[in-house]
Amino acid sequence: MQNMSIPFVKSPLDGSALTPVTSSTLSEQVADKVVEAIALRQLESEQRLIETELAAALQVSRVPIREAMRILESQGIIVASPRRGMRVATLDGAWARQLHEVRAAIEKIAAHLAAVHLREDPALVQRMEGCIAAIAQSRGNWLATNKADIGFHTTLFELADSALLWTLWNAIARHILIIFSIETYRDPDFDRVVEEHRNYLNVLLTGSDADIDAEVVRHVAGLDTFERAERLLNQGKSEK
Repeated sequence: MQNMSIPFVKSPLDGSALTPVTSSTLSEQVADKVVEAIALRQLESEQRLIETELAAALQVSRVPIREAMRILESQGIIVASPRRGMRVATLDGAWARQLHEVRAAIEKIAAHLAAVHLREDPALVQRMEGCIAAIAQSRGNWLATNKADIGFHTTLFELADSALLWTLWNAIARHILIIFSIETYRDPDFDRVVEEHRNYLNVLLTGSDADIDAEVVRHVAGLDTFERAERLLNQGKSEK
């Protein structure tokens, strides 16, 4: 059967995502490093992952590699099969579409819950403003920008104070980092990213329920991140 993996191109960013890690939570750190490598197109869609190679690149034992693979498999980023072993999941247009739909659904609920807490506690507003500042300070490094973007939304879900929403967000957050990187590599617009998050926070602080609903739809779908990524992924698939 013809290989239908998408033709990722190497990132223009300097350095490799697969650099040594030192942390007490090695498995999570390794999982993050693998996801960053996928986001930077250093690991491709459907690429086989060799345990010994990852351990050597990250300078860790094979134990945290195995644990990280289990984490990523549970989140659908890595898939396992008896014949092919561990490999990166298929990252295609269908994946992008499903991710968009799930994120839009859960973030709308989280935004309403977070808005209540933000309007009651100025310290929480400062946390969100700090997330926007982190985005603004990341100019020139799109991986850092995308991670700071994820940080904004991670904080939003934290402030929603819902264990179930938090679990759902953590299940897709790494996917979103990958899809952000697919889209921003092809069509970067840094200033718009910063401004959109400022607008988002303003609506959370001052908008009506209807305004919040509309802002989440606009922010998640209006930026065209998922739609453009879906088109790019489908285009790559058709060229195979």
